[in-house]
Amino acid sequence: MAIINLRDYYPFYTSDCFMEVSEEVAEMFKEFDRKEAAYRLRTYRHKAYYSLDRDDGLEHEAVFVALSPHELYERKVTMQELHA
Repeated sequence: MAIINLRDYYPFYTSDCFMEVSEEVAEMFKEFDRKEAAYRLRTYRHKAYYSLDRDDGLEHEAVFVALSPHELYERKVTMQELHA
């Protein structure tokens, strides 16, 4: 059995509250903490916290990919075939 502090996992605990839990539950809490820390690190490293958009349309053109009329027609025909 492992002893965990509920204050570490739940923000509404204002004082230390120790609880005895099984090893599986303690490992699950540790794994969740590791995954959450890895997610925060990935979002910090790979996300731009700023925008280069100057309202001249460049960012919109880079993100938005307009399909050609031929591609739109192919999609329409494919969807009709799938529904039939």
